[in-house]
Amino acid sequence: MNAGEPTIPSPSAALAGEPPSRPNLWAHEGWLAPVALGLLTLAMLLPGTGTLPLIDRDEPRFAQATVEMIARHDWIVPTFNGNDRFDKPILTYWLMRAGYAVCGVGEWGARLHGIAAGLVLVLTTWWTGRRWFGAAAGCGAAAMLATCLQFFVHGRLALADMPMVACVALACLALGELLLAEAEPSPGWRRLLYGALGVGFLAKGPIAWALPLLAVLLLRWVVWRRPLPWARLRAGRGLVAVLAMVALWAVPALIATDGRFFAVGIGEHVVQRGVEKFNGRGYTPFFYFATAPLSLFPWFGFAGIALVGARRAWDARTAWLVCWCLAPYLIFSCYATQLPHYVLPGFPAFFLLLARGWSAGAPRWARVVGWSILGVFVTVLVGALAWICVAEVPPEIESLRLALAGALLVLGGLSAMPLAWTRARAVALAGVAVVVAGGTALALGLSEASLTRGIGAAVRELPPGARKIGFGFAEPGVVFYGGTGWVFVETPAQLAAAVAQPGPLTVVSVRREIDPLRFFTGNVAWRELPPRPELARAGWRHESIRGLNLGRTRWQELEVSVRAP
Repeated sequence: MNAGEPTIPSPSAALAGEPPSRPNLWAHEGWLAPVALGLLTLAMLLPGTGTLPLIDRDEPRFAQATVEMIARHDWIVPTFNGNDRFDKPILTYWLMRAGYAVCGVGEWGARLHGIAAGLVLVLTTWWTGRRWFGAAAGCGAAAMLATCLQFFVHGRLALADMPMVACVALACLALGELLLAEAEPSPGWRRLLYGALGVGFLAKGPIAWALPLLAVLLLRWVVWRRPLPWARLRAGRGLVAVLAMVALWAVPALIATDGRFFAVGIGEHVVQRGVEKFNGRGYTPFFYFATAPLSLFPWFGFAGIALVGARRAWDARTAWLVCWCLAPYLIFSCYATQLPHYVLPGFPAFFLLLARGWSAGAPRWARVVGWSILGVFVTVLVGALAWICVAEVPPEIESLRLALAGALLVLGGLSAMPLAWTRARAVALAGVAVVVAGGTALALGLSEASLTRGIGAAVRELPPGARKIGFGFAEPGVVFYGGTGWVFVETPAQLAAAVAQPGPLTVVSVRREIDPLRFFTGNVAWRELPPRPELARAGWRHESIRGLNLGRTRWQELEVSVRAP
C-alpha cells in the first residue's frame, strides 16, 4: 500500500456500537435482494409507460429522429423533421433503435432504453452500498432511489438522461474502488471506469466526464484532503481508450457534417446553455436546492439522517459519497439553463448516505422532522385529491381529472414508502400498488387529453404530398404522431406566403387556450386568438381539436384547416 493511502474501515467497524433498533428488512444477501429491487423498479416504471404519450418536448425529437435514421439506413447523423439534429451524441438513437426492434415504433420502443438504464442504476446503487457498507445500506439506498419522484418521472422518458446517469454511477463506483481500497484493486475496475466514461459521453456528451472529475477534485482537495493513489487509474491508457470509443462514432459524424456536429452539439448545446438561458428560463443560484424537496420526494425530509450518519461513521468512502452528491449541484448551479433533473447523477450517493445512516439507527429528532414534513404533505395531498374528485368540470375534460387524480395517487403511494423502515411494512407494500394504479390512471388521462396525438390522427389521412403548416403551434409531438414535412411559422406574413402557394395544404392554428386548472376553480376565461382571414376563404374544410398541450401546460383549442387540391 502506498504511503499516505487512506485506510478504509470495514462496515462493521464503522457502525460498531450502533445496532439497528429492530430487525432490518433490508439486510438480505444472495439473489433475493437484486430480484426484489428489480421488481420494485419495474413496478415504478412500467405501468402506463406504453399508454403515456410522448410528453417532454425532447421525447418526440429523439423518437422521430430515430425513425428517420431507420428510414435512411443511417447510423451516424440523426435528423428531425428532415433537419439535422445535433443536440446530443448518438447513443440514445442507437438504444432507441433497439427498442423499436423489440417493441415496434411507438412509446414502448422509444422508452425501453430509459427503463433498462434505470434498472441498471438501481442495481448499481445496491451493489455499491452492499460492497462498501453492507446489505442493509445497499438494499435501502436502491429502494429509496427507485421510489423517489424524479426517478419515477425520468426513468420512463425517451431521453438521454438515464443512460448517462447510470454511466456516471458506474464510473463513481469504479473510482471509489480504485482510489479508496486498501489492497491493489482488480484491473476490471479500470475497465469499468473507462468503459462507463466512454459510453457516458456517447449518451450525453462531456458532462459524463465533468461530474466524476469534479467529485475526485473535491475529494482530494476539499472534503477528504489526503493523498490518493493516482497511479492505480492508469489515466494515460484510460484516456486513450475513452477517446478511441468516442472516435468510432465522432470521426465519421464530423466528416459527414463538415464539423457542424461538434460546433452545434458542443458549442450551442453545452457551452451556450451554460452561459445563456435556454427557452427563456430564468436563473436562480439556489434552484436545485429549492427543487430538491420535490425531486427527492418522499425522502428529502429525512436528509438529517444522512448528515448524522455521515458524521458518526466518517471515512474516505463517506467523503467520496459527499463529493459524488455535491458535484452535480455545484456544476449545474453555475449553469445558466436549469432543469430539476440535471442533478440526478448525485441521487445514488445521497440515498447511499441516507440508507447507511438509517440502517445504523437514526436519531429521534431526524425521524420526527422527516415524519412531520411528510405528514404535512400527505394532508395537503388528501385535500387536493378530494378537490379534484368533487370539482365540477366540463365533460370534455374528464380525462384531465383522471390524469390529475392519477398524479396525486402516485404521490400518495410514494408517501408510504418510508414506512418500509418501520413496522408498518404492509402499508408500504400497499403504497407500491397505489403507485401502479396512479401511474396507469395518469397515463390513460394524458393519453385521452393529448393534443399532439389528436392532430396526428387528423393529418395522417391527408392526401400524399399535402403540405403541413403549424401557425403558432410548433410542438415536436405532431411530427412524431403526424409524420414529417411540417413547416412551422410564427407571423401572419409567413402564413400568408405559405397559403399563397398552390396545392393541397393543412394549417394547424391556435384558436384559444386556458390554464387547465381554471376548469377546477370555476374561473373559465379563455384567451382568444384573432382569426386568420387567409383560412376563411372558399374551398377550405375546418375541424376543431381540443386537448392538453403539455409543452405549454395549456388546454388549447386548435383549428385544423384543410385545402383540397
